[in-house]
Amino acid sequence: MARKRLTRSRLLDFLGVTLLILAVVLFCAALLFQDPDFLARYDDLMRRLAEFEYAVATLPYRGLVVVVILLLFLAKAVIPLPISAVCVIAGMVFRTPIAILINAAGYMLLASIKYAWGKHVGGGLLHKMLIRYENVERILNNADTRTKSVLLLGLRLVPCSPMNTISQVYGALRFDRRRYLVLSLLGFLPKLLSYSFVGRHVYDPFSMAFILPIVLLLMVSGVSLLVVNRILAFYNSRMKLKEDTKTKKSGANS
Repeated sequence: MARKRLTRSRLLDFLGVTLLILAVVLFCAALLFQDPDFLARYDDLMRRLAEFEYAVATLPYRGLVVVVILLLFLAKAVIPLPISAVCVIAGMVFRTPIAILINAAGYMLLASIKYAWGKHVGGGLLHKMLIRYENVERILNNADTRTKSVLLLGLRLVPCSPMNTISQVYGALRFDRRRYLVLSLLGFLPKLLSYSFVGRHVYDPFSMAFILPIVLLLMVSGVSLLVVNRILAFYNSRMKLKEDTKTKKSGANS
């Protein structure tokens, strides 16, 4: 069991530091992209992107596009669609504030559906696999509301976290629905903003306006991984200390 905890700790630390390094590398690359010689080489690409941007900007029936985007969020409940791509699409078609609102509405809709799913059906196969690990089972079943809230916020900030599974698990735990939705949105907000800005500036992929949101997202994700790892380690050590204390008291009484 100690080996499993050690592996998880090292893995999360490694991923967190890797994301921070990627953020620095990407920012340095963005500075290099400002070189005039490099910029001159992709003028043709920029013209093509400008034509595509004009075609998107002149799309008729914008309301229908909103419906399609929301349907994609709904499809995410059963189909492994990348939520980042859906958010980017909204940013490509609409101005950033409108894209953020559409993405937030779609995300909340998806989160609500998967929460209700977990509440009535259960946390799913991955949940059953996770609770086989003593430290994970201890947190999910014995942690107080505050600890679960902080963990939920951290997991939403972590990149590539299984969104649907997390929603189902918290639904299965009967976690307060309002608190769950608020924390989920707050945790996903950095990604939502970044994807929306990326979509808006996807027609200029070498600009700082396109790259900087990705840099910030990587930095937030890296820090979040490190923080979540520390939270898990702290809670496991505290619970182990309580269990050891109870064991000593039971032995003394007997």
